Amino acid sequence: MLFCYRWCRRRSRPFSRYFYMFLFAILIGLSWSILRNSFLNRHDDGLKEQRAPSIFCFVLSANDRHLTSSRAIVYSWAKRCDRFYFVTRLQNTSTELMMLEHFENTSDIKSTTIAQITFDVLSYLQDAELFFSYQWFLRASDDSFVIMPNLRRLVIQLDNEEIHRPLACVGDVEQMYEKYNIATTGSVMLFNRLAINRLTETDNSEDDEQYVERQKCLTNMIYDHEFVSCIKQSRIIINPVNDYLILSQNLSTYKMDKRLKDTCCSPNTVAFRSSNETDMYKFEFLYHRLDALSKINE
Repeated sequence: MLFCYRWCRRRSRPFSRYFYMFLFAILIGLSWSILRNSFLNRHDDGLKEQRAPSIFCFVLSANDRHLTSSRAIVYSWAKRCDRFYFVTRLQNTSTELMMLEHFENTSDIKSTTIAQITFDVLSYLQDAELFFSYQWFLRASDDSFVIMPNLRRLVIQLDNEEIHRPLACVGDVEQMYEKYNIATTGSVMLFNRLAINRLTETDNSEDDEQYVERQKCLTNMIYDHEFVSCIKQSRIIINPVNDYLILSQNLSTYKMDKRLKDTCCSPNTVAFRSSNETDMYKFEFLYHRLDALSKINE
């Protein structure tokens, strides 16, 4: 009996070595499969991001903000746009800013001219062959802060659901004026190409009276809510999703005014106004550097 036990033990030693080698090979194979699947998933995510619609961003900036807020925009959210330009008067202090051609000699951007110049820029973009590949256009002013990942998610959603309709996301500018008598200029607005085509081209379905009214509206508009009224006259769909994704005021206004406490803020908030350039750098740091899910150099 003892002889049989020793014989079996001696014969089984090579197999025990092979067993551990076999187990080690299985572990290596599992590790390789996990790493490979992780790489393929990231690669697929990258392809999905590449297929996301491109966004053209332009910012209307006053001359006295070239060294402050405008520079903060360049080094914060603007670098995440697919294409980005400033619309402002070119001068020595603005040499670092990317200027949209044909608008370098525009008059100084003021609250009373932002709406008119916005319409001029949209008309130019509608005709410019260089920008034909862009289907989404974002207008902002030099105190705007845009959360680009949220904007891209919104654009993807709208592009999938509403691709054949003219759309404009204008946020809460109408509500601020109609409910609280707060008029704004330069709030962030998002247009698809169908919307700027409808806004800037002649509409053959309009009668003479409608055409005159629309042109009068576009000529006389100053405030954002007046611009929105003109957009509506062009039969463009306003805010197809949540009206409060784009906030027309700075965050402190929503916090301090008790009337507005229930209107701010959603985790999907796309844009709001910033009090100063220091706040822009803070928002950039807090959102993109302290977010564990954000991608490096996004």
